[in-house]
Amino acid sequence: MLRWLLLIPFALLFAMGTGLFAMMAASVVSPGIALLIGGGVERLLDALFGLAENGIDPTPAAQAAVSLLGRLGLAIIVAPVVLVAVGSELFRLRSGLIQSGLTGLLAALLPLAMLRLARTPTSAELQVISALFLIGAAMGFVYWLIAGRGAGGERSVTG
Repeated sequence: MLRWLLLIPFALLFAMGTGLFAMMAASVVSPGIALLIGGGVERLLDALFGLAENGIDPTPAAQAAVSLLGRLGLAIIVAPVVLVAVGSELFRLRSGLIQSGLTGLLAALLPLAMLRLARTPTSAELQVISALFLIGAAMGFVYWLIAGRGAGGERSVTG
């Protein structure tokens, strides 16, 4: 029980922090990720200030943007590692490869599903998807290092 109350939440928080760090590192290496993080925020601020300068209340647009950013953050950083961690604990999946791979897969696919990408991604979008996979894999690996190797608690030995 102590595992569910302390170790797993600690491992999840640490893995999510790793995901944020990995996203920042990816933005240094990848222009697509940098544009996604920095360019998107810059464009958003320009649009909001442009609305305010024209006498239009920017509050609804700001609320919609914050809501979308929150959902994307949830889909990229929080949901993949939490879903895989709970699944690995319930099904006693102790493999680091499974936890890293599934977390990476979910981190790459959940944002696409949320944005309803119904066309073939461009090469720049594929680069972003690949970076999201690696970010998710890093989160899954960190979770596995801290808590995943003992997923599901101790196995009973029958003999």
